[in-house]
Order: sequence, then C-alpha cells, then structure tokens
Amino acid sequence: MEAVSLFVTCLVDMFRPEAGRAALRVIERRGGQVNFPVDQTCCGQFSYNAGYQHEAALLARHWIEAFEATRDPIVALSGSCAAMVVHIYPELLKEDIEAQGGDERDAARWQARALAVGQRVRELSQWLLHADGSPSSAQSPPNGDAPSLIYHLGCHMRRVLRATTEAPSILAQSGVPVHEPADDDQCCGFGGTYSMTEPMVSTALADAKWQCIQEKAKEVSAVGLTSADLGCLLHLEGRAVRQGTPFPCLHLAEVLDRRDQGRPIGENLPLRGLS
Repeated sequence: MEAVSLFVTCLVDMFRPEAGRAALRVIERRGGQVNFPVDQTCCGQFSYNAGYQHEAALLARHWIEAFEATRDPIVALSGSCAAMVVHIYPELLKEDIEAQGGDERDAARWQARALAVGQRVRELSQWLLHADGSPSSAQSPPNGDAPSLIYHLGCHMRRVLRATTEAPSILAQSGVPVHEPADDDQCCGFGGTYSMTEPMVSTALADAKWQCIQEKAKEVSAVGLTSADLGCLLHLEGRAVRQGTPFPCLHLAEVLDRRDQGRPIGENLPLRGLS
C-alpha cells in the first residue's frame, strides 16, 4: 500500500467538498493510504495571478512547510494548483527573498525546498495512471457501458503540466467514454482572478465554450461535463445556470467514484446552482 498526501485545494474545500471525499475513496480503492496535512491552505495561486507576488510567496512557504514533512507523493485535485507548485514556486520564492533584501543563500535554500516538494506533486489523474492497485472494492456497473461525458481540459493542464491524455485514459479504463468540444484548446474564461477583473471577456469566453460543449453533447448524447479542474467546472456551470441550460458538472474524482461503486453515470446527476 502506497502512502500519499492529499492536496485538496481551496476551491474543493470551500465549494465542492464532496469531490475531496470522492478522491479519498478513489485513491484508497487503488491501494493508496491517504495522509492529509491539516495545516494546508491555499497554494497562493489566486494572489499570484492578481499580481501580489510577496503575498503568494508567504502562502507558498506555508504550503511547503505543511507538505515537506512527509516523503509521500502529493496528489493534487487541481491541475492548475499542481502547476503552481511545480512550475512557479521555485522562482517565486527565490525572487521574493531577493526582492525583500534577504540573503542569497536563504533564497537558494527555499528554491531547493520548493523543487524537492514539487518533484513529488502529481495531479490526481497523473497519479491514478501509474497507481499499482486496481479498484479493489469496485463493482460491475449494472447497465453495461456508461454513457459518455464531455471532458474539459484546463489551460494549466494542457500548457503547463502538459497532462493532456491522463484523465481521458483513466476514464476510458473505467469504461466512461469522453469527448472534447470543438474548441478544446480554448480557455473557458475562468483564469482565477481574471474572471473577476475582466468579467466581460471572461463571460464571453465561457459562453463561447459552453456553446461548443452543448453542440458536442447533443452530437454524442453526453449526459454531463467533467474536468480535473474545479475552477473551470464552477465557471462553466455558473454560466450554464444563468443561461437557463443547466448541465451536470462533475469533478473527475466524482465520476470515478460513481463508476467504482457501480452507480450509473447518467443517473441522478446533480444540477447544482439551482434555487
């Protein structure tokens, strides 16, 4: 049994805790022994995207201290947060200490700590693709093949982590066919703080993305939308509700958890955000 440390992310914690619980069950069924560093907080990506690099560095140092006590793989429930830790932390911490007039050796030490922790970070689908165990408690789905889903690949997953095939591969292994919309390489408009600072552009991008999702869903009779990035899902789900076209949106972990339990993917899917 492999020990792993679960990096839940603040969006999952605050807006979709059921995705965190689903991820816990999915990992455990595949032989993972899950540790949860209780001191973990936001990775700092929100502050970093808003231009507050020093504040982001403070959060980054806290995050590293919370996770470096173990030597386990760190499984992240967000591609963008994983990308922040792996690709942004080392230079962010080095540059922040130098900007604050700190010692070069201290800057180098923090950069090395960030690199060491970052080497252990895996987005959920990346870890699952190489997990040794199979879902030991999974049940056979009662209705044969699952209906298809639309899959949204977030920008950080595509362009920074370059994890373009892992999630679809994991879903295919679980018997869940997924299809990407025609504009699969286009941003959904979330972008963290971007959706707040540039609401008109962000909304236009989301609406264009949602139109392509609807067209693809109709073409392939898909019953829902899934992604490994909850921020993108929340953004698109919100636009769907406001347009009067609600559509089930499930985090990757929620889809896999349903499949493991033998629950029909298309049955009783939640329509969130409706009053």
